[in-house]
Amino acid sequence: MKIILGLIVVFMGLLTVRAQALPEYTLQVVVDSAFLRAAPAQDAPAVSSVFENDSLVAVGRNVDGEWLQVKRPGSRDAAGWIARKLVLFTFEVGRLPITDLTTGVIGSTPVVDTGTAVLTAGEVIQHSAPERSAPQVGVIPMLRTIPVAERTPNNQWLKVNYRGTVGWVAVFLVVTSADLNAIPISPEYAADPQYAAYEIIPPDVQLAQADRLLAYIQSVGETAAGVANYWRMLSRGETMLCNPPGDAAYFVMTARDLVELPELRRQERNLQQAVDDLNAAIDAMRRCGVYRQFEIREAYSKALNAQTLLRVVAQRMENVRKQIGG
Repeated sequence: MKIILGLIVVFMGLLTVRAQALPEYTLQVVVDSAFLRAAPAQDAPAVSSVFENDSLVAVGRNVDGEWLQVKRPGSRDAAGWIARKLVLFTFEVGRLPITDLTTGVIGSTPVVDTGTAVLTAGEVIQHSAPERSAPQVGVIPMLRTIPVAERTPNNQWLKVNYRGTVGWVAVFLVVTSADLNAIPISPEYAADPQYAAYEIIPPDVQLAQADRLLAYIQSVGETAAGVANYWRMLSRGETMLCNPPGDAAYFVMTARDLVELPELRRQERNLQQAVDDLNAAIDAMRRCGVYRQFEIREAYSKALNAQTLLRVVAQRMENVRKQIGG
């Protein structure tokens, strides 16, 4: 009798371990009502209805993660498909298997579930090769979950399949918790020195790069503050001495700089926009005369926007310094 009871306890323990190893991806309906459909498409037949606050369990996704295959809690069988925008959840869609590989595919390359997926953080351009100057083969909208087939040795580019169109996207434009090193290296670029795995950069070199950008921001930020104050005082009706500064210079990033601190590339767009806005506000100062209110507002707004963008980049660099350990 003791042996039987022992076996039962062991068996129940195995069931517990197995249940913990198979997490359920729960989600909640956030609209008044919606249809579950037979396929991941808006024109697919409706198979049942769900209502606000209903709980569902996701069991799969479509080729771009815009639709989730779901089941009812406690049920073994899938109940249908629901659009991702109609539900609330906290898990990563890329962890779900692709359970429909054909609906919505419009390109010539079949979609394959590679086991690794990324989420586009914004609108992302697909290139024919892993470089920014390569021809564009497609544009992936924001918040699409797409399978990854290959990577460059330096983990800076990923080969993805968006609805049947295969192309390369820059890593810094997508989000994933997956281990990039687990993705197969593209045989085409495996031996290309341009894509060789990055060398290990000493922390002091990385800190020097961060400090170089912070020093630049401080200098340009002082100019932006003066220009903003000029337009602020004019907006209050004050008479100001017209003495515009010279144009702000753009921050220079060489290929070597990006090797030493890849985070610099993420700041490029904000830095460029900040300088563009600041120089526009400076250029407006050069007219040195009577301004109309809308001209003052526009120039003041650009100067303020430049200050805001510079502060954002500075905060990011301070966070990078903390991560490095400086």
